[in-house]
Amino acid sequence: MPTRCAVLVVAACTLAPPTPAAAPPAPADLVLLGGRIYTGDPGRPWAQALAVKDGRVVAVGPEVDVAPHRGPATAVLDAGGRLVVPGLIDTHFHLPMGAQQLDAVDLLDAADLPEIQRRVREHARRHPDAPWVRGRGWFYSALPGGRPPTRQDLDAVESSRPVYLEAYDGHSGWVNTRGLERAGITRSTPDPENGLIVRDAAGEPTGMLKESAVELAYGAIPRPSRAEMLALLERALAQLARNGLTAVQNAHGTEEELALYAELERQGKLTARLYTALSASAPADALGARPFAATEALVRKAVELKQRYPGPLVKTGAVKIVADGVIEAQTASMLEPYANVPSSRGLPNYTPEALAALVKALDAAGLQVWTHAIGDAAVRHTLDAYEQAARAHGPRDRRHRIEHVETHQGVDTARFARLGVVAAMQPMHAEPNDNMTVVWAGAIGPERASRAWAWGTLLKSGARLAFGSDWPVVGMSPFHGLHVAVNRQTRGGGPDGGWLPEQRLTVEQALAAYTTGAAYAGFTDTETGSLAVGKYADLVVLRDDVFKVPASRLYDNKALLTMVEGRIVHRDGI
Repeated sequence: MPTRCAVLVVAACTLAPPTPAAAPPAPADLVLLGGRIYTGDPGRPWAQALAVKDGRVVAVGPEVDVAPHRGPATAVLDAGGRLVVPGLIDTHFHLPMGAQQLDAVDLLDAADLPEIQRRVREHARRHPDAPWVRGRGWFYSALPGGRPPTRQDLDAVESSRPVYLEAYDGHSGWVNTRGLERAGITRSTPDPENGLIVRDAAGEPTGMLKESAVELAYGAIPRPSRAEMLALLERALAQLARNGLTAVQNAHGTEEELALYAELERQGKLTARLYTALSASAPADALGARPFAATEALVRKAVELKQRYPGPLVKTGAVKIVADGVIEAQTASMLEPYANVPSSRGLPNYTPEALAALVKALDAAGLQVWTHAIGDAAVRHTLDAYEQAARAHGPRDRRHRIEHVETHQGVDTARFARLGVVAAMQPMHAEPNDNMTVVWAGAIGPERASRAWAWGTLLKSGARLAFGSDWPVVGMSPFHGLHVAVNRQTRGGGPDGGWLPEQRLTVEQALAAYTTGAAYAGFTDTETGSLAVGKYADLVVLRDDVFKVPASRLYDNKALLTMVEGRIVHRDGI
Protein backbone atom coordinates (compact mmCIF):
# COMPACT_ATOMS: atom_id res chain seq x y z
CA MET A 1 0.00 0.00 0.00
CA PRO A 2 2.71 2.57 0.85
CA THR A 3 4.53 1.69 -2.38
CA ARG A 4 1.38 2.25 -4.42
CA CYS A 5 0.91 5.74 -2.84
CA ALA A 6 4.49 6.68 -3.66
CA VAL A 7 4.01 5.73 -7.29
CA LEU A 8 0.83 7.78 -7.51
CA VAL A 9 2.56 10.85 -6.08
CA VAL A 10 5.41 10.60 -8.55
CA ALA A 11 2.98 10.29 -11.43
CA ALA A 12 1.04 13.34 -10.29
CA CYS A 13 4.24 15.37 -10.06
CA THR A 14 5.28 14.29 -13.52
CA LEU A 15 1.96 15.39 -15.05
CA ALA A 16 2.15 18.97 -13.62
CA PRO A 17 4.67 21.01 -15.69
CA PRO A 18 6.59 23.76 -13.92
CA THR A 19 5.33 27.33 -14.35
CA PRO A 20 7.60 29.10 -16.88
CA ALA A 21 9.34 32.28 -15.78
CA ALA A 22 7.75 35.48 -17.12
CA ALA A 23 9.58 36.89 -20.09
CA PRO A 24 11.33 40.20 -19.30
CA PRO A 25 9.68 43.25 -20.86
CA ALA A 26 11.21 44.74 -23.97
CA PRO A 27 13.71 47.45 -23.04
CA ALA A 28 12.15 50.89 -22.87
CA ASP A 29 13.38 53.77 -24.98
CA LEU A 30 13.42 56.03 -21.92
CA VAL A 31 12.98 55.67 -18.19
CA LEU A 32 12.21 58.63 -15.95
CA LEU A 33 13.30 58.11 -12.35
CA GLY A 34 13.43 60.13 -9.16
CA GLY A 35 10.26 62.07 -9.75
CA ARG A 36 7.17 62.94 -7.79
CA ILE A 37 4.81 61.96 -10.57
CA TYR A 38 1.22 63.14 -10.44
CA THR A 39 -0.42 60.76 -12.89
CA GLY A 40 -3.88 62.34 -13.03
CA ASP A 41 -5.34 58.84 -12.63
CA PRO A 42 -7.78 58.93 -9.66
CA GLY A 43 -7.16 55.27 -8.88
CA ARG A 44 -3.39 55.65 -8.72
CA PRO A 45 -2.53 59.36 -8.57
CA TRP A 46 1.13 59.16 -7.52
CA ALA A 47 4.22 57.36 -8.82
CA GLN A 48 8.01 57.60 -8.70
CA ALA A 49 9.01 56.46 -12.17
CA LEU A 50 7.74 55.64 -15.62
CA ALA A 51 9.00 53.93 -18.74
CA VAL A 52 8.38 54.93 -22.36
CA LYS A 53 8.45 52.70 -25.43
CA ASP A 54 7.51 53.84 -28.95
CA GLY A 55 6.07 57.08 -27.60
CA ARG A 56 3.75 55.48 -25.04
CA VAL A 57 3.90 54.80 -21.32
CA VAL A 58 4.62 51.09 -20.75
CA ALA A 59 5.07 51.24 -16.97
CA VAL A 60 4.35 53.75 -14.23
CA GLY A 61 4.63 53.28 -10.48
CA PRO A 62 7.35 52.67 -7.87
CA GLU A 63 10.90 52.56 -9.22
CA VAL A 64 11.12 48.84 -8.42
CA ASP A 65 8.24 48.17 -10.82
CA VAL A 66 9.78 50.25 -13.59
CA ALA A 67 13.35 48.96 -13.22
CA PRO A 68 12.80 45.78 -15.32
CA HIS A 69 12.05 47.99 -18.35
CA ARG A 70 15.55 49.44 -18.31
CA GLY A 71 17.92 47.99 -20.88
CA PRO A 72 21.48 48.73 -22.01
CA ALA A 73 20.30 51.29 -24.61
CA THR A 74 17.54 52.85 -22.49
CA ALA A 75 17.94 56.59 -21.93
CA VAL A 76 17.62 57.47 -18.25
CA LEU A 77 16.24 60.80 -17.08
CA ASP A 78 16.51 61.78 -13.42
CA ALA A 79 13.74 64.19 -12.39
CA GLY A 80 15.65 65.14 -9.27
CA GLY A 81 12.63 64.85 -7.00
CA ARG A 82 10.66 67.40 -8.98
CA LEU A 83 6.97 67.28 -9.77
CA VAL A 84 6.05 65.58 -13.04
CA VAL A 85 2.53 66.16 -14.41
CA PRO A 86 0.68 65.04 -17.53
CA GLY A 87 1.22 67.27 -20.55
CA LEU A 88 -0.79 70.47 -20.21
CA ILE A 89 -3.52 71.08 -22.78
CA ASP A 90 -4.90 74.49 -23.76
CA THR A 91 -8.49 74.13 -24.96
CA HIS A 92 -8.93 77.57 -26.52
CA PHE A 93 -6.08 78.81 -28.66
CA HIS A 94 -5.55 80.86 -31.82
CA LEU A 95 -2.19 79.57 -33.02
CA PRO A 96 -1.99 81.18 -36.51
CA MET A 97 -3.24 84.55 -35.25
CA GLY A 98 -0.86 84.49 -32.32
CA ALA A 99 2.05 83.47 -34.52
CA GLN A 100 1.41 86.46 -36.77
CA GLN A 101 1.44 88.73 -33.72
CA LEU A 102 4.89 87.64 -32.52
CA ASP A 103 6.49 90.70 -34.11
CA ALA A 104 3.68 93.10 -33.15
CA VAL A 105 3.62 95.63 -30.29
CA ASP A 106 2.66 93.82 -27.08
CA LEU A 107 0.17 95.95 -25.14
CA LEU A 108 -1.19 93.36 -22.70
CA ASP A 109 0.29 95.05 -19.64
CA ALA A 110 0.15 98.66 -20.88
CA ALA A 111 -1.64 100.41 -18.03
CA ASP A 112 -2.63 103.68 -19.69
CA LEU A 113 -2.71 105.66 -22.93
CA PRO A 114 0.76 107.25 -22.53
CA GLU A 115 2.28 103.77 -22.15
CA ILE A 116 0.43 102.52 -25.25
CA GLN A 117 1.65 105.54 -27.21
CA ARG A 118 5.23 105.07 -26.00
CA ARG A 119 5.31 101.43 -27.10
CA VAL A 120 3.80 102.20 -30.51
CA ARG A 121 6.30 105.02 -31.05
CA GLU A 122 9.29 102.83 -30.14
CA HIS A 123 8.06 99.92 -32.26
CA ALA A 124 7.57 102.20 -35.27
CA ARG A 125 11.10 103.54 -34.81
CA ARG A 126 12.58 100.01 -34.65
CA HIS A 127 10.68 98.87 -37.76
CA PRO A 128 10.96 101.75 -40.23
CA ASP A 129 10.25 99.56 -43.28
CA ALA A 130 7.14 97.79 -42.03
CA PRO A 131 4.13 98.79 -44.19
CA TRP A 132 1.85 98.76 -41.12
CA VAL A 133 2.56 99.32 -37.44
CA ARG A 134 0.71 96.52 -35.70
CA GLY A 135 -0.03 95.74 -32.09
CA ARG A 136 -2.46 93.92 -29.88
CA GLY A 137 -3.59 93.54 -26.30
CA TRP A 138 -4.84 96.97 -25.24
CA PHE A 139 -7.44 97.01 -22.49
CA TYR A 140 -10.53 99.18 -22.54
CA SER A 141 -9.63 100.36 -19.03
CA ALA A 142 -6.37 101.90 -20.31
CA LEU A 143 -8.19 104.83 -21.94
CA PRO A 144 -8.77 107.97 -19.83
CA GLY A 145 -12.09 107.81 -18.03
CA GLY A 146 -12.99 104.64 -19.91
CA ARG A 147 -13.61 106.60 -23.12
CA PRO A 148 -13.28 104.88 -26.52
CA PRO A 149 -9.93 105.20 -28.32
CA THR A 150 -9.57 107.65 -31.22
CA ARG A 151 -7.48 107.91 -34.36
CA GLN A 152 -6.00 111.14 -33.02
CA ASP A 153 -4.49 109.20 -30.10
CA LEU A 154 -2.44 107.22 -32.62
CA ASP A 155 -1.84 110.06 -35.09
CA ALA A 156 0.06 111.75 -32.28
CA VAL A 157 2.75 109.06 -32.38
CA GLU A 158 2.60 107.75 -35.99
CA SER A 159 0.89 109.59 -38.82
CA SER A 160 2.87 108.62 -41.91
CA ARG A 161 2.05 104.88 -41.84
CA PRO A 162 -1.15 103.02 -41.00
CA VAL A 163 -1.45 101.75 -37.44
CA TYR A 164 -3.70 98.87 -36.37
CA LEU A 165 -4.00 97.86 -32.73
CA GLU A 166 -6.25 94.94 -31.79
CA ALA A 167 -7.95 94.93 -28.40
CA TYR A 168 -6.98 92.18 -26.01
CA ASP A 169 -10.28 90.35 -26.63
CA GLY A 170 -10.01 90.47 -30.44
CA HIS A 171 -13.44 92.07 -30.76
CA SER A 172 -12.36 95.70 -31.24
CA GLY A 173 -9.74 97.36 -33.40
CA TRP A 174 -8.11 100.77 -33.19
CA VAL A 175 -6.61 102.53 -36.22
CA ASN A 176 -5.07 105.90 -36.97
CA THR A 177 -6.18 108.21 -39.78
CA ARG A 178 -3.81 106.59 -42.28
CA GLY A 179 -5.19 103.19 -41.30
CA LEU A 180 -8.75 104.32 -41.98
CA GLU A 181 -7.65 105.61 -45.39
CA ARG A 182 -5.79 102.40 -46.28
CA ALA A 183 -8.83 100.34 -45.26
CA GLY A 184 -11.15 102.54 -47.30
CA ILE A 185 -13.23 103.53 -44.27
CA THR A 186 -14.87 106.89 -44.79
CA ARG A 187 -17.86 108.77 -43.51
CA SER A 188 -20.04 107.08 -46.11
CA THR A 189 -18.85 103.51 -45.43
CA PRO A 190 -21.81 101.52 -44.08
CA ASP A 191 -21.51 99.37 -41.00
CA PRO A 192 -20.97 95.73 -41.99
CA GLU A 193 -23.34 93.01 -40.85
CA ASN A 194 -22.86 92.48 -37.09
CA GLY A 195 -20.22 95.16 -36.94
CA LEU A 196 -19.91 98.78 -35.96
CA ILE A 197 -17.75 101.65 -37.19
CA VAL A 198 -17.74 103.98 -34.21
CA ARG A 199 -18.39 107.57 -35.32
CA ASP A 200 -18.27 110.99 -33.71
CA ALA A 201 -21.18 113.43 -33.47
CA ALA A 202 -20.47 114.66 -37.01
CA GLY A 203 -20.57 111.12 -38.42
CA GLU A 204 -16.81 110.79 -38.96
CA PRO A 205 -15.11 107.44 -38.08
CA THR A 206 -13.32 107.83 -34.77
CA GLY A 207 -10.78 105.06 -35.38
CA MET A 208 -12.50 102.41 -33.24
CA LEU A 209 -14.04 99.36 -34.94
CA LYS A 210 -16.22 96.72 -33.29
CA GLU A 211 -16.89 93.08 -34.18
CA SER A 212 -17.00 92.36 -37.94
CA ALA A 213 -15.98 95.96 -38.72
CA VAL A 214 -12.51 94.97 -37.50
CA GLU A 215 -12.09 92.97 -40.73
CA LEU A 216 -12.24 96.17 -42.78
CA ALA A 217 -8.88 97.21 -41.38
CA TYR A 218 -7.40 93.79 -40.69
CA GLY A 219 -8.17 92.69 -44.24
CA ALA A 220 -6.05 95.54 -45.63
CA ILE A 221 -2.90 94.34 -43.84
CA PRO A 222 -0.51 92.28 -46.03
CA ARG A 223 -0.42 88.59 -45.09
CA PRO A 224 2.76 86.53 -44.54
CA SER A 225 3.86 84.18 -47.30
CA ARG A 226 3.57 80.44 -46.76
CA ALA A 227 7.27 80.17 -45.90
CA GLU A 228 7.00 83.09 -43.49
CA MET A 229 3.93 81.54 -41.87
CA LEU A 230 5.70 78.21 -41.33
CA ALA A 231 8.60 80.02 -39.67
CA LEU A 232 6.23 81.98 -37.43
CA LEU A 233 4.41 78.80 -36.42
CA GLU A 234 7.72 77.19 -35.45
CA ARG A 235 8.45 80.13 -33.18
CA ALA A 236 5.01 79.88 -31.59
CA LEU A 237 5.38 76.12 -31.08
CA ALA A 238 8.66 76.72 -29.24
CA GLN A 239 6.78 79.04 -26.88
CA LEU A 240 4.20 76.32 -26.26
CA ALA A 241 6.92 73.85 -25.28
CA ARG A 242 8.54 76.39 -22.94
CA ASN A 243 5.18 76.75 -21.19
CA GLY A 244 4.64 73.01 -20.74
CA LEU A 245 1.88 72.84 -23.34
CA THR A 246 1.87 69.55 -25.21
CA ALA A 247 -1.44 70.13 -27.03
CA VAL A 248 -3.65 73.04 -28.02
CA GLN A 249 -7.16 73.15 -29.39
CA ASN A 250 -7.50 75.90 -31.97
CA ALA A 251 -10.78 77.79 -31.68
CA HIS A 252 -10.52 79.00 -35.26
CA GLY A 253 -9.26 77.24 -38.34
CA THR A 254 -9.16 76.87 -42.09
CA GLU A 255 -8.17 74.19 -44.55
CA GLU A 256 -5.04 76.19 -45.41
CA GLU A 257 -3.93 76.25 -41.78
CA LEU A 258 -4.39 72.51 -41.41
CA ALA A 259 -2.15 72.05 -44.43
CA LEU A 260 0.54 74.15 -42.74
CA TYR A 261 0.40 71.98 -39.62
CA ALA A 262 0.63 68.83 -41.74
CA GLU A 263 3.71 70.26 -43.46
CA LEU A 264 5.38 70.90 -40.12
CA GLU A 265 4.56 67.33 -39.09
CA ARG A 266 6.06 66.03 -42.33
CA GLN A 267 9.25 67.98 -41.60
CA GLY A 268 9.41 66.64 -38.04
CA LYS A 269 8.92 70.14 -36.62
CA LEU A 270 5.48 69.75 -35.07
CA THR A 271 6.08 69.68 -31.31
CA ALA A 272 2.49 69.74 -30.02
CA ARG A 273 -0.86 68.15 -30.79
CA LEU A 274 -3.16 70.48 -32.70
CA TYR A 275 -6.91 69.92 -32.69
CA THR A 276 -8.61 72.56 -34.83
CA ALA A 277 -12.22 73.67 -35.02
CA LEU A 278 -13.12 75.01 -38.45
CA SER A 279 -14.67 78.47 -38.48
CA ALA A 280 -18.34 78.95 -39.24
CA SER A 281 -18.82 82.48 -40.53
CA ALA A 282 -22.26 83.94 -39.86
CA PRO A 283 -23.72 84.77 -43.28
CA ALA A 284 -26.05 87.69 -43.93
CA ASP A 285 -29.24 85.73 -43.30
CA ALA A 286 -28.08 84.25 -39.97
CA LEU A 287 -30.24 86.78 -38.18
CA GLY A 288 -33.27 85.38 -39.97
CA ALA A 289 -35.16 82.32 -38.81
CA ARG A 290 -34.38 80.08 -41.79
CA PRO A 291 -31.37 77.80 -42.29
CA PHE A 292 -28.83 79.26 -44.67
CA ALA A 293 -27.29 77.85 -47.82
CA ALA A 294 -23.70 78.04 -46.54
CA THR A 295 -24.41 75.34 -43.96
CA GLU A 296 -24.42 72.48 -46.46
CA ALA A 297 -21.02 73.45 -47.90
CA LEU A 298 -19.58 73.92 -44.39
CA VAL A 299 -20.76 70.49 -43.26
CA ARG A 300 -19.38 68.83 -46.38
CA LYS A 301 -15.96 70.45 -45.96
CA ALA A 302 -15.81 69.74 -42.21
CA VAL A 303 -16.58 66.04 -42.71
CA GLU A 304 -14.01 65.77 -45.50
CA LEU A 305 -11.28 67.40 -43.40
CA LYS A 306 -12.17 65.26 -40.38
CA GLN A 307 -11.39 62.19 -42.48
CA ARG A 308 -8.21 63.74 -43.88
CA TYR A 309 -6.84 64.89 -40.51
CA PRO A 310 -7.78 62.26 -37.88
CA GLY A 311 -4.74 62.91 -35.64
CA PRO A 312 -2.94 62.09 -33.51
CA LEU A 313 -0.90 65.27 -34.11
CA VAL A 314 -3.00 67.13 -36.68
CA LYS A 315 -6.69 66.68 -36.13
CA THR A 316 -10.06 68.26 -36.85
CA GLY A 317 -13.68 67.20 -36.51
CA ALA A 318 -15.17 70.28 -34.89
CA VAL A 319 -16.76 73.54 -36.02
CA LYS A 320 -16.58 76.82 -34.11
CA ILE A 321 -19.59 79.17 -34.04
CA VAL A 322 -19.41 82.74 -32.69
CA ALA A 323 -22.82 83.46 -31.19
CA ASP A 324 -22.10 86.92 -29.79
CA GLY A 325 -19.43 89.49 -28.97
CA VAL A 326 -17.92 90.68 -25.68
CA ILE A 327 -19.28 92.46 -22.63
CA GLU A 328 -16.68 95.24 -22.54
CA ALA A 329 -17.79 96.48 -25.97
CA GLN A 330 -21.49 95.86 -25.20
CA THR A 331 -21.69 93.31 -28.03
CA ALA A 332 -22.22 90.15 -25.96
CA SER A 333 -25.84 88.99 -26.15
CA MET A 334 -27.66 89.61 -22.87
CA LEU A 335 -31.13 88.68 -21.63
CA GLU A 336 -31.57 92.16 -20.14
CA PRO A 337 -30.18 95.55 -21.23
CA TYR A 338 -26.65 96.64 -20.37
CA ALA A 339 -26.32 98.63 -17.19
CA ASN A 340 -24.27 101.34 -18.91
CA VAL A 341 -26.14 101.26 -22.26
CA PRO A 342 -29.81 100.69 -21.34
CA SER A 343 -30.85 100.77 -25.00
CA SER A 344 -28.76 97.71 -25.90
CA ARG A 345 -28.79 93.99 -25.23
CA GLY A 346 -25.75 93.37 -27.42
CA LEU A 347 -25.13 92.18 -30.96
CA PRO A 348 -26.04 88.51 -31.40
CA ASN A 349 -24.74 86.94 -34.59
CA TYR A 350 -27.72 84.57 -34.95
CA THR A 351 -31.34 84.41 -33.99
CA PRO A 352 -32.06 81.48 -31.66
CA GLU A 353 -33.78 79.73 -34.58
CA ALA A 354 -30.86 80.17 -36.97
CA LEU A 355 -28.36 79.07 -34.33
CA ALA A 356 -30.41 75.94 -33.63
CA ALA A 357 -30.63 75.16 -37.36
CA LEU A 358 -26.85 75.43 -37.78
CA VAL A 359 -26.13 73.31 -34.71
CA LYS A 360 -28.62 70.68 -35.83
CA ALA A 361 -26.96 70.39 -39.25
CA LEU A 362 -23.48 70.03 -37.73
CA ASP A 363 -24.69 67.56 -35.10
CA ALA A 364 -26.38 65.40 -37.74
CA ALA A 365 -23.00 65.01 -39.46
CA GLY A 366 -21.33 63.79 -36.26
CA LEU A 367 -19.27 66.94 -35.80
CA GLN A 368 -18.37 68.45 -32.45
CA VAL A 369 -19.67 72.01 -32.02
CA TRP A 370 -17.85 74.75 -30.12
CA THR A 371 -19.88 77.91 -29.58
CA HIS A 372 -18.44 81.20 -28.40
CA ALA A 373 -21.12 82.41 -25.98
CA ILE A 374 -20.24 85.13 -23.48
CA GLY A 375 -23.51 86.84 -22.56
CA ASP A 376 -26.23 85.06 -20.59
CA ALA A 377 -28.61 85.15 -23.58
CA ALA A 378 -25.99 83.59 -25.86
CA VAL A 379 -25.29 80.85 -23.30
CA ARG A 380 -28.99 80.06 -22.95
CA HIS A 381 -29.66 80.00 -26.68
CA THR A 382 -26.63 77.76 -27.24
CA LEU A 383 -27.82 75.30 -24.60
CA ASP A 384 -31.25 75.40 -26.26
CA ALA A 385 -29.67 74.62 -29.65
CA TYR A 386 -27.68 71.70 -28.22
CA GLU A 387 -30.76 70.32 -26.51
CA GLN A 388 -32.81 70.53 -29.71
CA ALA A 389 -30.08 68.70 -31.67
CA ALA A 390 -29.92 65.91 -29.08
CA ARG A 391 -33.67 65.55 -29.10
CA ALA A 392 -33.72 65.39 -32.91
CA HIS A 393 -30.85 62.92 -33.37
CA GLY A 394 -30.86 60.78 -30.25
CA PRO A 395 -28.11 59.82 -27.80
CA ARG A 396 -24.44 59.85 -28.80
CA ASP A 397 -21.11 61.01 -27.39
CA ARG A 398 -21.30 64.63 -28.57
CA ARG A 399 -19.15 66.64 -26.15
CA HIS A 400 -20.43 69.92 -27.59
CA ARG A 401 -18.83 72.90 -25.90
CA ILE A 402 -19.56 76.45 -24.86
CA GLU A 403 -16.50 78.65 -25.05
CA HIS A 404 -16.02 81.40 -22.40
CA VAL A 405 -19.31 81.27 -20.39
CA GLU A 406 -18.45 84.61 -18.81
CA THR A 407 -21.84 85.01 -17.16
CA HIS A 408 -24.96 82.89 -17.19
CA GLN A 409 -28.25 82.61 -15.36
CA GLY A 410 -28.32 80.17 -12.45
CA VAL A 411 -31.26 78.26 -13.92
CA ASP A 412 -28.99 77.24 -16.81
CA THR A 413 -26.21 75.80 -14.61
CA ALA A 414 -27.62 72.28 -14.30
CA ARG A 415 -28.19 72.06 -18.05
CA PHE A 416 -24.45 71.73 -18.74
CA ALA A 417 -24.21 68.40 -16.90
CA ARG A 418 -27.61 67.18 -18.03
CA LEU A 419 -26.81 67.81 -21.71
CA GLY A 420 -23.16 66.72 -21.46
CA VAL A 421 -21.95 70.17 -22.54
CA VAL A 422 -18.31 71.04 -21.79
CA ALA A 423 -17.67 74.43 -20.17
CA ALA A 424 -14.49 75.54 -21.96
CA MET A 425 -13.31 78.49 -19.91
CA GLN A 426 -10.24 80.72 -19.72
CA PRO A 427 -9.17 81.61 -16.17
CA MET A 428 -6.93 84.51 -17.17
CA HIS A 429 -9.94 86.38 -18.56
CA ALA A 430 -11.25 86.48 -14.99
CA GLU A 431 -8.15 88.09 -13.49
CA PRO A 432 -9.72 90.84 -11.35
CA ASN A 433 -7.85 93.85 -12.71
CA ASP A 434 -9.50 97.21 -13.49
CA ASN A 435 -10.59 96.00 -16.91
CA MET A 436 -12.57 93.28 -15.19
CA THR A 437 -13.88 94.82 -11.99
CA VAL A 438 -14.58 98.28 -13.46
CA VAL A 439 -15.19 98.03 -17.22
CA TRP A 440 -16.56 94.48 -17.50
CA ALA A 441 -18.56 94.46 -14.26
CA GLY A 442 -19.75 98.03 -14.80
CA ALA A 443 -21.23 97.14 -18.18
CA ILE A 444 -23.65 94.56 -16.77
CA GLY A 445 -24.06 95.64 -13.15
CA PRO A 446 -23.41 93.86 -9.86
CA GLU A 447 -26.16 91.23 -10.00
CA ARG A 448 -25.02 89.66 -13.26
CA ALA A 449 -21.35 90.26 -12.42
CA SER A 450 -21.85 88.16 -9.27
CA ARG A 451 -22.05 85.10 -11.56
CA ALA A 452 -18.82 85.90 -13.39
CA TRP A 453 -16.78 82.93 -14.61
CA ALA A 454 -18.62 80.59 -12.27
CA TRP A 455 -16.37 77.58 -12.81
CA GLY A 456 -16.73 76.50 -9.18
CA THR A 457 -20.51 76.44 -9.42
CA LEU A 458 -20.40 74.61 -12.75
CA LEU A 459 -17.97 71.98 -11.46
CA LYS A 460 -20.07 71.35 -8.34
CA SER A 461 -23.14 70.88 -10.56
CA GLY A 462 -21.40 68.02 -12.39
CA ALA A 463 -20.38 69.91 -15.51
CA ARG A 464 -17.22 68.99 -17.40
CA LEU A 465 -14.67 71.79 -17.05
CA ALA A 466 -11.83 72.41 -19.50
CA PHE A 467 -9.37 75.31 -19.31
CA GLY A 468 -7.44 77.30 -21.89
CA SER A 469 -5.97 80.73 -22.46
CA ASP A 470 -7.41 82.25 -25.67
CA TRP A 471 -3.85 83.17 -26.72
CA PRO A 472 -2.96 85.73 -28.04
CA VAL A 473 -5.92 87.48 -26.38
CA VAL A 474 -3.95 86.94 -23.17
CA GLY A 475 -0.66 85.19 -22.50
CA MET A 476 -0.45 81.42 -22.92
CA SER A 477 1.01 80.54 -19.50
CA PRO A 478 -1.04 77.75 -17.87
CA PHE A 479 0.64 78.63 -14.58
CA HIS A 480 -0.94 82.07 -14.68
CA GLY A 481 -4.24 80.34 -15.42
CA LEU A 482 -3.80 78.02 -12.43
CA HIS A 483 -3.12 81.04 -10.24
CA VAL A 484 -6.36 82.80 -11.22
CA ALA A 485 -8.45 79.61 -11.03
CA VAL A 486 -7.23 78.83 -7.51
CA ASN A 487 -6.98 82.34 -6.05
CA ARG A 488 -9.36 84.55 -8.09
CA GLN A 489 -6.71 87.25 -7.62
CA THR A 490 -4.27 89.28 -9.70
CA ARG A 491 -0.63 88.35 -9.62
CA GLY A 492 -0.24 91.16 -7.12
CA GLY A 493 -2.65 89.44 -4.74
CA GLY A 494 -5.72 91.64 -5.07
CA PRO A 495 -8.38 91.76 -3.95
CA ASP A 496 -7.89 90.33 -0.46
CA GLY A 497 -9.63 86.98 -0.25
CA GLY A 498 -10.21 86.85 -4.00
CA TRP A 499 -12.92 88.14 -6.33
CA LEU A 500 -16.05 86.02 -5.88
CA PRO A 501 -14.03 83.60 -3.74
CA GLU A 502 -16.80 80.98 -3.73
CA GLN A 503 -15.70 80.16 -7.28
CA ARG A 504 -12.14 79.24 -6.32
CA LEU A 505 -10.87 75.76 -7.20
CA THR A 506 -8.35 73.51 -5.52
CA VAL A 507 -5.01 73.02 -7.27
CA GLU A 508 -6.02 69.47 -8.17
CA GLN A 509 -9.33 70.63 -9.69
CA ALA A 510 -7.67 73.38 -11.71
CA LEU A 511 -4.89 71.07 -12.91
CA ALA A 512 -7.50 68.52 -13.99
CA ALA A 513 -9.14 71.18 -16.17
CA TYR A 514 -5.81 71.55 -18.01
CA THR A 515 -5.25 67.78 -18.31
CA THR A 516 -7.99 65.18 -18.00
CA GLY A 517 -10.81 67.68 -18.57
CA ALA A 518 -9.05 69.24 -21.53
CA ALA A 519 -8.32 65.82 -23.07
CA TYR A 520 -11.99 64.91 -22.71
CA ALA A 521 -13.02 68.15 -24.41
CA GLY A 522 -10.84 67.23 -27.39
CA PHE A 523 -11.81 63.54 -27.62
CA THR A 524 -8.27 62.42 -26.66
CA ASP A 525 -8.97 61.19 -23.13
CA THR A 526 -8.13 57.59 -24.04
CA GLU A 527 -4.73 58.73 -25.35
CA THR A 528 -3.66 61.78 -23.29
CA GLY A 529 -4.55 63.77 -20.18
CA SER A 530 -3.07 61.36 -17.63
CA LEU A 531 0.06 59.23 -17.28
CA ALA A 532 -1.21 55.67 -17.56
CA VAL A 533 0.03 52.54 -19.30
CA GLY A 534 -0.90 52.65 -22.97
CA LYS A 535 -1.30 56.42 -23.19
CA TYR A 536 1.08 58.73 -25.01
CA ALA A 537 4.08 59.88 -22.99
CA ASP A 538 3.13 63.57 -22.94
CA LEU A 539 4.48 65.06 -19.73
CA VAL A 540 6.03 68.10 -18.07
CA VAL A 541 8.67 68.38 -15.35
CA LEU A 542 8.03 71.53 -13.30
CA ARG A 543 10.51 73.68 -11.44
CA ASP A 544 8.08 74.20 -8.55
CA ASP A 545 5.66 71.70 -7.06
CA VAL A 546 2.19 73.24 -7.50
CA PHE A 547 0.88 71.12 -4.63
CA LYS A 548 3.48 72.53 -2.21
CA VAL A 549 4.24 76.16 -3.16
CA PRO A 550 2.10 78.91 -1.63
CA ALA A 551 -1.02 79.47 -3.74
CA SER A 552 0.02 83.09 -4.22
CA ARG A 553 3.09 81.91 -6.18
CA LEU A 554 1.40 79.49 -8.58
CA TYR A 555 1.82 81.84 -11.54
CA ASP A 556 5.59 82.02 -11.03
CA ASN A 557 6.47 78.55 -12.30
CA LYS A 558 8.46 77.11 -15.16
CA ALA A 559 8.56 73.98 -17.31
CA LEU A 560 12.05 72.50 -17.05
CA LEU A 561 11.25 69.72 -19.50
CA THR A 562 8.39 69.10 -21.91
CA MET A 563 7.86 65.78 -23.65
CA VAL A 564 5.46 64.80 -26.45
CA GLU A 565 5.16 61.09 -27.32
CA GLY A 566 8.41 60.42 -25.47
CA ARG A 567 10.23 63.08 -27.48
CA ILE A 568 11.81 65.91 -25.50
CA VAL A 569 10.69 69.15 -27.16
CA HIS A 570 11.94 71.53 -24.47
CA ARG A 571 14.66 71.18 -21.87
CA ASP A 572 16.03 73.81 -19.53
CA GLY A 573 18.00 72.94 -16.43
CA ILE A 574 17.28 69.26 -16.01
